[in-house]
Amino acid sequence: MRRSHAPIAIAVGSVAAAALLSRHLDYIWHHPGYRWVLGAWMTGTAMVFVQWLVSWLDRSPRLDEQPDLDRLNVAISLPVYNEDPRILDRTLWAAVNQERPPQRIDVVDDGSVIDYTALRAHWEGEHHGCVIRWIRQPNGGKKAAQARTFGDPGSADIIVTVDSDSALEPSAIRRGLTQFADPKVQSVAGVELAYNFRHNWLTRTVYARTLFFQVVACGAQSAFGDVLVNRGPFALYRANLLAETCDAYTEETFWGRRIKLGDDAALTLFARGRGRAVQQSDAFVFSMFPEKMSHHLRQWTRWMRGSTIRNCWRIRYLPVLSYGWWYTLVSAFLFLMAIAGPVCMAVTWPASEGVVLWTTGALVPWAWLSGLRVLAVRRSDERGLSRLVTWACYPTSILWMMFVLHWVRVWSILTFLRQGWQTRQHGAESLTVTEGDDLTIAEGRL
Repeated sequence: MRRSHAPIAIAVGSVAAAALLSRHLDYIWHHPGYRWVLGAWMTGTAMVFVQWLVSWLDRSPRLDEQPDLDRLNVAISLPVYNEDPRILDRTLWAAVNQERPPQRIDVVDDGSVIDYTALRAHWEGEHHGCVIRWIRQPNGGKKAAQARTFGDPGSADIIVTVDSDSALEPSAIRRGLTQFADPKVQSVAGVELAYNFRHNWLTRTVYARTLFFQVVACGAQSAFGDVLVNRGPFALYRANLLAETCDAYTEETFWGRRIKLGDDAALTLFARGRGRAVQQSDAFVFSMFPEKMSHHLRQWTRWMRGSTIRNCWRIRYLPVLSYGWWYTLVSAFLFLMAIAGPVCMAVTWPASEGVVLWTTGALVPWAWLSGLRVLAVRRSDERGLSRLVTWACYPTSILWMMFVLHWVRVWSILTFLRQGWQTRQHGAESLTVTEGDDLTIAEGRL
């Protein structure tokens, strides 16, 4: 994560945002019939700019400033459900070969139909001082799988949650631990990068949107100690927090129905209720993003069903004066406007033609301007041209959100009590594992 030339970037960005705001006000003045639409657009623009500005204030502690944190006992909770064995092997290899390895890894097979006999035979036991426990249980969902570690943390001070398709960058745990020097910090979110972002248009576009959200939106939330959702692929929590909230986590109900989704957001809300929830912007994990449209849409449906309930809890339990409370409220308002706007434009066509052309024309350059922050993350496996392609794809991710994912979210809200997992029901999702990723289980290495 590079933060060079911050004063110049803030100055240039502020001038550009001021110019855009002036244009908004001028257009609203001359088109009184669409003031509510343009007002909503201006609110969204202001929200992006505020996040962009505040995200520069997010700072991660330096590694050399936290020597005492090496004494912390770390355990990894790794739930598994119908994961590709080659991908799971990579996940375990990356966890064991950390610069600062954990003391324990709990692999909880939640009733998978895939045979992991060879993988289990290789990994179960002790590796470089890290003990791997392999536990199999009847299918009960991710919460039930994680509870095997949360409810029995043993001597662990910190519990790390890792998804079965996610490989930690070698220094991820060591960097993530630095935030716990502050006793108020209860959870730390890592930054998720797409391992397979080059595979097709879908993985590249989703990667651009995910990267922007973490660097800008979550960076701003972290500056206030108010991160709203940690990434499932990699997050760190104080073990005593998870032990004390384990029953509330697994037995959560809403309108009398058992809630299985929204697991990461629930843990983050527990952490925020106890203290600060922050992001470590240089602690990375590489995840496998959906490569097929059906997988992508089913994953988004699951996330949005979970977020419907989490937004209710945030409005109810977060302090009214907190950044997170207002972010949740404004985001809900902008979502409603994003749904109502296109409908009203269509109903009033052709009178709305000028507004449609202006907003669409302004969208792309504004997306490219605000999306420049995605270039702050520099990967050793990515050249400059590839980073520019990711940045160039960011406007398409916004259009995809506006015209497709918003409507999938509407369906998810209407059906939020359907708490099925949606993915991996009949085995591992089809993901490309290249020749360079063909792992040898017998040797346990890439």
